[in-house]
Amino acid sequence: MVRLKTVAAYLGYGVGDFGLNIYWNALSLVLLFWYAEVVGLTPQVAGAIYFVGMAWDAVSDVIVASLAERTRSRFGTYRPHILFAGPALGVSFVLLFWIPPFEGIALVAALTATHILFRTVYTIVAVPYSALAARLTYSSVERTTYSGVRMFFAFTGLLIVSVLWFPLVRSFGDGEDISGPGFQAAAAIGAVTATLALLLCFLGTRENPPLGRLGAGKGHGMADFWRAVRANGALGLLLALIFLQSSAVASFLIPLTFFVEVHAPVFAAKEAVMTAYAVATLVSIPLWTMVIRRFGKKTGWIAACIIAGLAGLDLAIWGARVVSGIPLQVVVYGSAFGAFGVLVWALVPDTVEYGQWQTGDRNESAVFGSVLLTQKLSSGLMGLFVGTMLSLVGYDVTQDIQAQSTIDSLRLHIFLGPTVLLALSSLVILRLPLNRRVHAEIVGRIGDD
Repeated sequence: MVRLKTVAAYLGYGVGDFGLNIYWNALSLVLLFWYAEVVGLTPQVAGAIYFVGMAWDAVSDVIVASLAERTRSRFGTYRPHILFAGPALGVSFVLLFWIPPFEGIALVAALTATHILFRTVYTIVAVPYSALAARLTYSSVERTTYSGVRMFFAFTGLLIVSVLWFPLVRSFGDGEDISGPGFQAAAAIGAVTATLALLLCFLGTRENPPLGRLGAGKGHGMADFWRAVRANGALGLLLALIFLQSSAVASFLIPLTFFVEVHAPVFAAKEAVMTAYAVATLVSIPLWTMVIRRFGKKTGWIAACIIAGLAGLDLAIWGARVVSGIPLQVVVYGSAFGAFGVLVWALVPDTVEYGQWQTGDRNESAVFGSVLLTQKLSSGLMGLFVGTMLSLVGYDVTQDIQAQSTIDSLRLHIFLGPTVLLALSSLVILRLPLNRRVHAEIVGRIGDD
């Protein structure tokens, strides 16, 4: 029987990712579309802005991780950042969907600046939130449950964005999908909701003291950061794994809105397709959590890769299997991708103790900073790639109906990108030197020191 206090701790941590994923999924699903269809930028320029913002986000992760680990307060090490930076994050999100009164290069520069501002504040909240997972428990099995609950809330955030974003845009934008005021109203509502979720996370979590040397230390500098990344063999493999997985998911999600747009006569509305994807992901989270707890992380990872690959192959060969306007392959992708959210954030905290066991020093900032850097850099590169790809295949924002060759190229990308990247990730995870038995032994040795 799970104690009520334990359930409250799971929920308290998980709700934070509900708020963060309102932001993250709004950017993944609609930001490139907003730049291209609402602001009127070319897809290539839109992709470049997306990449610059994400690249800065990735670099700032390293800095924020090192600084956050040094925090000492009555609220703990990581929780104060969630409390005090959460409201500023909401304000910067609303600014992200503001169209500055400029043209040409000045407009692009202003949009890039607001993107960088948002990414900076997002990092100040998201890095400490992720690092908090290493202080909630030192059990690998319990971390799987924390990760599962976190991902359930995260994909609830995805569901909220999928269901409500475009209806809110139309509601506040005179019925138009591409209304600037409608986008800003949707952003404001999302910001308020996310800010409240982050406040609940602060109130509902507590930090355990760290194992080992960090408890009496003052944190780590940048030199320590890179030294720890190089010395942690498990972390190096995990970063390669996460780069491939994050790129695979981004290569599907970023062009998804465009894929739905070009199939408008056949597919349901964008929010209906995105909602189907989100529901499939959300429903799969508890199932994947049970599978991973029972059969292990490596088995779960490979199974998810196979399911996603089969969905993509079916889409490439036979085309979209549409039921009530919903392409079924999108639903299958959602059910497969749910596994990776659970797996990544169950694996990441374990590499903290692995590195501590190898080097004698506990460096949480190196682990979480490098992981978030890798995730965002991979997503940024994929945003740049997708924007370039859309231009190369002839996607024209001024046309209501795209050429058949453009539609076919989009379909090929949605199959080929995720499938190849996930196949490579399956090879990497087989080399990862961590499982629950090894981790439990490491924690026992550290605790005895």
